[in-house]
Amino acid sequence: MLNPRAALYATPRFLKDCLMRNFVVPVLMAALMFTPSLAHEYYLEPDKYEVALGEEFGIAHKNGMRFKGNAYPWIGQWNVRSEAWQNGVGVKVFGKDGDRPALKLKSDQTGLVSIIHQSNPSALTFTEWEKFKSYLADEGLEHIEPLHIEKGFPKSPVKEVYSRFAKTLINVGSADDVEKPAGLKIELLALANPARLERGDAMPVQLLWDGKPLPNTTVKVFAGIGTDEAHRLITNAKGQTQVPDSGPGPYLLNAVHMREPLTSADVAKGAHWESFWASMTFSRN
Repeated sequence: MLNPRAALYATPRFLKDCLMRNFVVPVLMAALMFTPSLAHEYYLEPDKYEVALGEEFGIAHKNGMRFKGNAYPWIGQWNVRSEAWQNGVGVKVFGKDGDRPALKLKSDQTGLVSIIHQSNPSALTFTEWEKFKSYLADEGLEHIEPLHIEKGFPKSPVKEVYSRFAKTLINVGSADDVEKPAGLKIELLALANPARLERGDAMPVQLLWDGKPLPNTTVKVFAGIGTDEAHRLITNAKGQTQVPDSGPGPYLLNAVHMREPLTSADVAKGAHWESFWASMTFSRN
């Protein structure tokens, strides 16, 4: 088992100036942060994608588009899972409420590191049918519209429960290994080490649902700081797709899966749909 003290460990730094006047605003912004129709992609952004052995690196929790999202501090109640995976072993990593960036990590083992985050479920209500349809179209979920009508669900309000599953990849030292699944409900998995790709090579990725391939699903790709969406890819029967080389990046991938809610708690809330959002960030040569 990986020892977090000896191998991969968090070094939280509590902000001394995190008084109520500085901390209340991010907390109050939580509702916007986790609203799919308003907030766009939720992702993890490291301050560097390649580090030396033992070098500290920060991980920001961000929400927005084109790598220009708002950065949020560590808030423990938002995190169902916060882990670092390296060489097939995962350890819990965490900060203190108010830390910016949310995480500070370092590793004394070489290899590709996957930092993952799973949010608490949140609820959302659409009061306008056209906005719900626009949201479905934007995320490649057009098939939900006829199902919604077929099931006799109302066009207003439309209630949804959703969760976020984010990941970022960092290379420690000189390594060419490939990550292993972390067991997220929905997970974007890198099938190659992005930092070791040759120029012009596509980046192979796989979308997993409960550890199994998720086919025929849209994967949106943003490449580079400030660029508009560059590609809309569709996973094949194996849940795989190829991300074209658009330069060093960084890259932000996003995919959404939606279904009817299965838990009694979500049904009791009157939710019509439950969605699961996967994201992954990485950089390449």
